[in-house]
Amino acid sequence: MYDHLFFDADGTLFDFVAAERWALSQVFTLLNVKPSTRALNTYSQINNEAWLEFEQGLITLETLKIERFRRFQTIYGIAIDPELTAKHYAETLAKSFQLYNDAIPVLEELSKQHYPISLITNGISEIQRGRLVATGTLNYFKAIVISEEIGVQKPNPAYFHKAVALARASGATADNPLVIGDSLTSDIRGGINAGLDTCWVNRFGMERDESTIPTYEITSLKELLPILEH
Repeated sequence: MYDHLFFDADGTLFDFVAAERWALSQVFTLLNVKPSTRALNTYSQINNEAWLEFEQGLITLETLKIERFRRFQTIYGIAIDPELTAKHYAETLAKSFQLYNDAIPVLEELSKQHYPISLITNGISEIQRGRLVATGTLNYFKAIVISEEIGVQKPNPAYFHKAVALARASGATADNPLVIGDSLTSDIRGGINAGLDTCWVNRFGMERDESTIPTYEITSLKELLPILEH
């Protein structure tokens, strides 16, 4: 039924929560902050707010990279240049290797079935490309579509149109692709607005916004396989 699969990265294939905590524990050491649950949650809230601002076009990616640490360090009264903190964090996160347990088995099965697969992500280029190497997943993908590299981000429909074009440029078909992701705002709503079918990976039982209805909803990637058999 579908001739190309567009997989989101963080929250879908990559366990970003685990990777983030691993990288932040090392950054907090640099900042002399105890990597407590409170500190991690404080950063996470700031980071989520910054990414939402980015998705809404309120800040640039370059601003986001530094601003999230500027806000965190302001709360903790830390005078270190946030640009240096951001650089250290990016270098560390680029080496992160945490995937969800179902990621490799599903990618491997889809590869055996000769499904063309591409990665779609709003993540930072140097970090995402580093993690693809660290996780050993790079070779599963026909195209790597990173917002920083193409100049437009999810949920803008133009992002998905560019993803289709890059998938086709790789030599694969992409006439009827399926978007697979965990974010209702960037993956699902963006895919819908681009005229594509979508599959929401709802691992943690989140409530769905009734204004955004995916074509499919699954709780693990393994549930995708029977969908593709129809």
